[in-house]
Amino acid sequence: MPLAPTIKSAVAKKLEEYEGRYNHLYLDIVGKVTVGIGHMIPNKFAISSVPLFTVLNNLPATPATAAQKQAEFDQIAKQKRNYRAGWYKQFCKLVMQEADIDRQRDHHIDSFYKELIALYSTRRGFQKEFDQFPAAAQIALFDMIFNLGATKLKGQFIKFNAAIKSEDWKTAGI
Repeated sequence: MPLAPTIKSAVAKKLEEYEGRYNHLYLDIVGKVTVGIGHMIPNKFAISSVPLFTVLNNLPATPATAAQKQAEFDQIAKQKRNYRAGWYKQFCKLVMQEADIDRQRDHHIDSFYKELIALYSTRRGFQKEFDQFPAAAQIALFDMIFNLGATKLKGQFIKFNAAIKSEDWKTAGI
């Protein structure tokens, strides 16, 4: 069953609201190189798969080479932390196109959805499948999995997950 379009739209809107939308590399709150809508890049070799373009006359021009991407990663990684994302633009020569940011965001949502429906299912003891949870609960769980990851969401929030299991949305804080 695919994710309901209304939920996907709400999640996309919330992600952008909380994470921002930046077409250039920046350091996130913990100092990790990031791009788009909170897409963390774990190392300079992983940046090869990120679609970045050189800039000509303030517009994306040609696809950046792996060497250009890695150099930009290194340039941003060595900057001071705890600045707003826009501050890092002064050090960037590469940009991500809006359509690629959207694709990257949608890929994250689809990936998180697969993890959420696997985690919150009747075969794991929940009374309902994830898709049957209230919309507010689904959106909140997307936010949590985006920021924590599935492992932490599953393993470190025992009381929270117990409340969801019993559909006690108030105790769960949803």
